Amino acid sequence: MVLSTVNAKNKKLKEDFIRAFQELKTKMLKIKAYKEDILNALGDFLDEHFPLPENSGTAKKKRAEKDVQLISLHEILENLINKLVNTPHDPYITISDSFWPPYIELLLRYGIALRHPENPNKIRLENFHH
Repeated sequence: MVLSTVNAKNKKLKEDFIRAFQELKTKMLKIKAYKEDILNALGDFLDEHFPLPENSGTAKKKRAEKDVQLISLHEILENLINKLVNTPHDPYITISDSFWPPYIELLLRYGIALRHPENPNKIRLENFHH
């Protein structure tokens, strides 16, 4: 009788565990979809309000000398986010000629990114733990 009671409790625990696990999987899928929506909205906003300086004479001249393709603010932020998520122990990315300096200045000035304390050519996302 004790054994059958224990078996019944174990069966119920297993069913509860499976149900809770399925609920967590569903929540995770919803969170991933929400994250994707937010990143897409951020990308649309950045592309609209922070376009690359295609027609800027000085930026074009400097770029032509170096023959460098600038990357968008959206791509810079995506690189920073991916670096922080994939390697949180080393969240810094190296600034290259592809990074338009006014975008780096904007990220630093508004506290979105921080420079490496020993290498000014590296930046990372600021940690927001508020």
